[in-house]
Amino acid sequence: MPTITRATAYANNEVAYLAWTLDGHLPDCLGFHIVREYLDAAGAVVDERPLASYVAFKGQRNPKWLAQNTTVWPVQKFSWRDLTLRKRRDQAARRPDNVRVRYRLRAVGHMRAGLEPVVVVPESHWDKKTHAQVLHTYEGNPIPLGYLTPVQRTNVIEVTRRRPPFTTTFTNGILSTQFLLNVLKQDDDKIKPGELEAHLRKPQDWLREYLAGDVIPLMRDFFAQPGGRFHAALYELEDTELVDLLKANAERLDLILSDAGSGTDEDAEPNEHGKRPTIYDTRNAAARKELAALARKHGTAFTIQNRMFNGSGHIGHNKFVVHVDAGGAAHSVLTGSTNWTWSGVAGQSNNCIRIDDDTVAGAFLAYWKRLHADKQKTPKPLSARATGADQGDALKTEDRTPVTISLAGGVSIETWYSPNVPGKAEPPTKKDSPPPPDMDRLFSLMRQARRAIFFLVFMPSRGGINSIVSEAVALGVKDTSLNVIGAISDTQAMWGYEAGRKTASGKKIPAWSPHVFQQAGVSVVRATALTDKEIGRPLGDFQFDETLTVGRAIIHDKILVLDPLDAERCVVALGSHNLGYKASYSNDENLVIVRGHQALAQAYAVHVLDVYDHYRFRAAEAELSAKKTSHAGAASDPRWDGFLDTNDQWEGKVSRRLADYLA
Repeated sequence: MPTITRATAYANNEVAYLAWTLDGHLPDCLGFHIVREYLDAAGAVVDERPLASYVAFKGQRNPKWLAQNTTVWPVQKFSWRDLTLRKRRDQAARRPDNVRVRYRLRAVGHMRAGLEPVVVVPESHWDKKTHAQVLHTYEGNPIPLGYLTPVQRTNVIEVTRRRPPFTTTFTNGILSTQFLLNVLKQDDDKIKPGELEAHLRKPQDWLREYLAGDVIPLMRDFFAQPGGRFHAALYELEDTELVDLLKANAERLDLILSDAGSGTDEDAEPNEHGKRPTIYDTRNAAARKELAALARKHGTAFTIQNRMFNGSGHIGHNKFVVHVDAGGAAHSVLTGSTNWTWSGVAGQSNNCIRIDDDTVAGAFLAYWKRLHADKQKTPKPLSARATGADQGDALKTEDRTPVTISLAGGVSIETWYSPNVPGKAEPPTKKDSPPPPDMDRLFSLMRQARRAIFFLVFMPSRGGINSIVSEAVALGVKDTSLNVIGAISDTQAMWGYEAGRKTASGKKIPAWSPHVFQQAGVSVVRATALTDKEIGRPLGDFQFDETLTVGRAIIHDKILVLDPLDAERCVVALGSHNLGYKASYSNDENLVIVRGHQALAQAYAVHVLDVYDHYRFRAAEAELSAKKTSHAGAASDPRWDGFLDTNDQWEGKVSRRLADYLA
């Protein structure tokens, strides 16, 4: 009888990712019962909890999307995300971190004579309307389950932010859309226009803090460092709580603030064509004005330098802060992809990392000083278009040389900065164009990957050309043993994107982008909402989540992970860099490449897989819906119906490739 041969777990500070293998097809298997076990320092189990599940069997319904667990609805996959490791599902609250856990797995099937029965663990939640505990129910007859295999346990994992010299955090964004739909509807069964945004904008709001995870606490802790000064270079700044954090530390802050956002000047008179002029810096204007007034008040204790590229095609895209001691020596840096906006900390998928290393922090400080010396002409008024804005050749030339350090245990850290292509050249659009130095380094490392290339990107380039997307796809197509897993936010950045065009007859062909690119070991998806427009039909008890859109940068991460299971060869690339040529040519950017730090690589790999898995099934369903014209009816429809199978046929529908690699 086949059994579970291997089971492995990985975690960051937010979620865990599990993978396991069966040594063959298991007859009558209805999935897997999974239990999270909490361990004390001696390795003894002190608490346990079956993992939450929401998808009912065929013939059942879960219309209110109330959580059961795997004693009722098992997992019909060979990998799984433990989304309730930190985020509770019965309330918008979080579990503590710095705990040790492992997972217990057993395959289950229809209960019959000779099987040990699965004891159902009931689920409930506190109803704030009735002030009572409400038992979770569902429609349809229960399916009694019995165990088919012995217990298999994973390795023990540490749920923590601390991976010295790194402290790693990831936002939850609006990935948990089904949960969000229900918590937003819990008072009146409606979602009011702007309701989600109101939550995300409000400091200390329960939903904002739930979605921001540990990112805001990490920022607060960074500024709690005693003495010295902070040197910050920021792109977007509009979040009230983070502006207040800067104000609270104004007397020891030196800030370079770039421009962000543009719009139409509604107060201006239209021109002869009926159009009003464009104004710039719409996103940062309020915070800039407030901080400028504070700078005048504090004199030289607080400095703010405007770095305005208004409409020039260049952006000051950094989001980093360096802490220096009283003597001016740098000791730690805060960086990552998280913009200092309400959507950045709570509405998007992002990462934020603290690096406590003198050399790395010193490299960022040197870059900050180069930016400070590379002064841009200030438009008058600040909202006007910038003429001739461009970084200088001195900055671009110095940015071409990385700073590389070696740490104990074979770990190395490289820091790269942009722009790093001197002159006025524009980013090339041809596929065979030579890469800028930082991208050349990434491509070189990608070509050395043996088993896995994982990535998350927002908008590296149109169609993914001249970016890590094109390189990853090319490598995965040529080497079918590679596992290339990626998720892309912007429709135009998706591999296979086709721009709008006109035919010879003048017919307009609209732009088109696939939801999924799947070939050999390559699986690249774009962030796809579960909407009636994309899916086009009911999908089990899932609710459409189009009301939760808060901007197009759903995935705002810029992450590349290579071979996370290889302790010596693993690589993580992170920072503000969008991982395409344009960022290197045109933008103020930072890029950190870490080699040989497996704990960091696996933490970032879990984040990539978390985001990828969330959008993968949505993208796959949208892709199948787009191709449905070739199907005659439901019987031949290849799309998932949104319910668990009541037989073992699901085993043949689910790919085991990624699970085999991870387990």
